[in-house]
Amino acid sequence: MSSAVGKRYARALFEVVSERGKIDQVEADLGAVVQAVEQNADLSKILLHPHIAAGAKKTLVDDLFKSHISEETHNFLTVLIESGREAQLAQIQQAFVKLANEARGIADAIVTSAKPLSAEEQAELAEKFGQRLNKKLRVQTVVDPSILGGIVIKIGDRLYDGSIKTKLELFAHQA
Repeated sequence: MSSAVGKRYARALFEVVSERGKIDQVEADLGAVVQAVEQNADLSKILLHPHIAAGAKKTLVDDLFKSHISEETHNFLTVLIESGREAQLAQIQQAFVKLANEARGIADAIVTSAKPLSAEEQAELAEKFGQRLNKKLRVQTVVDPSILGGIVIKIGDRLYDGSIKTKLELFAHQA
């Protein structure tokens, strides 16, 4: 499935749950279901197998998730299974999170540094880049000693590279 179809499913779900004020609940539900499928190889094989009947898949989803997720999320999973789109659940979940974040004015930032950042440093980065983008940033940190020093920040499709490694590579190409 193209990501365009996944985005349409995510947008349709988003519109329904935003009217009902359940964006946060459905976002959490989708995240939990995707995590469960990714962490359980047997569950993944069953849900993604093209020759297992939709009815059997819906029964499995009912048994595993119905009592733990909202009615909207359960109905959505049923629609996905009936449409044969269950293999795209992770893509749809990611698109849904992006829509929810846009609606909340939140952006996710991945900050890569050579050494772990303190909570104060993370908060300062979130504040400065959040002001620049006029959004509230949720920071996820990654430690990668290969960048030598400095930081690399990825926010959506933007990349801010202040690493020593990149500066050295640029310097080497200019010399």
